[in-house]
Amino acid sequence: MQDIKKMLLFFNPLYWPAWCGFGLLWLVTRLPYRWQITIGSNLGKFLYLFPTKLKHTTDINLKLCFPKLTAAQRHTLAKKNFASLGIGLIEAAMAWWLPDNKIHDLYKIYGLEYAEKAFTKGKGIILIGPHFTCLEMVGRLIRKHYSFAVMYRPHKKAFISYIHERFRKKHYVDYIPRNRVRQLLKALENNMAIWYAYDIDAGNKHSVFAPFFGIPTASLTSASRIARLSGAALIPVSFYRRDSDLGYDVMLSPPLENFPSDDPVIDATRLNAILEEAIRNKPEQYVWQYKRFKTRPAGKERFY
Repeated sequence: MQDIKKMLLFFNPLYWPAWCGFGLLWLVTRLPYRWQITIGSNLGKFLYLFPTKLKHTTDINLKLCFPKLTAAQRHTLAKKNFASLGIGLIEAAMAWWLPDNKIHDLYKIYGLEYAEKAFTKGKGIILIGPHFTCLEMVGRLIRKHYSFAVMYRPHKKAFISYIHERFRKKHYVDYIPRNRVRQLLKALENNMAIWYAYDIDAGNKHSVFAPFFGIPTASLTSASRIARLSGAALIPVSFYRRDSDLGYDVMLSPPLENFPSDDPVIDATRLNAILEEAIRNKPEQYVWQYKRFKTRPAGKERFY
């Protein structure tokens, strides 16, 4: 009944332009794959032409994380990043609406043996990785190998949160809000994989400040807490759109040893270093539009 009420609410005429936009995205997914990627890239490049908040945040993040790059180099990186962001939008639509037979040969996974071995312990695994622009598509592709749950932070805008839930729930066994730890632990108890995007700013609560690109950054302690409570293996995952923009490579790393430790700052520093290494491999594919450094230590200047 609650889902029906939500649906009726978002079919208010105020949301019709947004639904038209989703209709256009659906139509794009009917096109050949190469055409979809080209449309996404051009869409991102077009968005970069305007002085939006997304562009402002991107410029600040790149300046903070790559201080050794010249202004021209950061400008080039930002343009590539927006092209990747546009492709990511189309990929999200593909992940939501395309049948498996349309995407089955678009990717290759390396390191599956690490997950297989971890599953034999019967305590589930936690896949931890950064927010890359192809996240939606890669999540859909990995689901073909494992039934897994996704931890998420509900979007502040109710309509976007509704869209995420409506389309993502079609492909994941569980779609777990970050504050429902019991539900998460139950999934791990059932020997499932949990997709955990660690690189978010959740404020001071349940966070410590640990270096990320050399910047003291609010970093969640929940990954350590969940690993300690569940005994689940924590496996880093990195994933990239190939340089040809045609297909994806997914890399699973060996489970972290001696994790968690007794020091949450050491754990957060270790996880941030893993994410940073993955991002540096393909910085143009990272979601730099997110205000990762919004929460600052007491007395420190704000960036945004």
